[in-house]
Amino acid sequence: MGRNIIIVFLLLLMFSSFFTGCGIFDNSSEELLREVKAIEELSNKYANFYLSTDTYIEKVKEVAKFADEFNEAELIITYRPKLELFPDAINMVKRKNLALLTEEQLKEIRNTLKPVKTEIEVQISKVYDDGKNKYIFSKGKVVTTYKGHFYYDYYLRKYTFINEGNEWKIMDINTQLYGRNYKQVENVTYRNEPIEFLIKFNQ
Repeated sequence: MGRNIIIVFLLLLMFSSFFTGCGIFDNSSEELLREVKAIEELSNKYANFYLSTDTYIEKVKEVAKFADEFNEAELIITYRPKLELFPDAINMVKRKNLALLTEEQLKEIRNTLKPVKTEIEVQISKVYDDGKNKYIFSKGKVVTTYKGHFYYDYYLRKYTFINEGNEWKIMDINTQLYGRNYKQVENVTYRNEPIEFLIKFNQ
């Protein structure tokens, strides 16, 4: 009887491990995906002048873990709204360091851009693992509507995580801005295989 109980227990343990390993998320993957989603949300707010550079970087550091050698400048590589539609907005940022814009100046730019409607669709991939590092990809479709006209911007990001101090931390964020060239983000691959995007949300 005792032997049968042990066998049943071992079988249950084996199947439990099997299904955990085959799941879309494990605990660490879920946490990394949560971090990427939070960064994407903050990045889009920053791109649309809702956050100053300092505030943006501060908030990002609250929602994600970064490696010691991570370059913060990678965080501010992003698309910008169609400023060319508004000469006044161009003048506000012309010859200025965007990183130094104050909250009041950001509000003034947003007010100038009010006639524009911007919608953003973001997709985030599953976690990829090459045995050393982990990777997550995101892609965004930005639709700007103004006076019945539609303007498109597309971007692709690759997040690289390294194991530092027994924790997965972001080492690199590679951002590619493609303007209206949607084909660059339509068929994205990793190791010659189509990337599987699991999460989609709109802002």
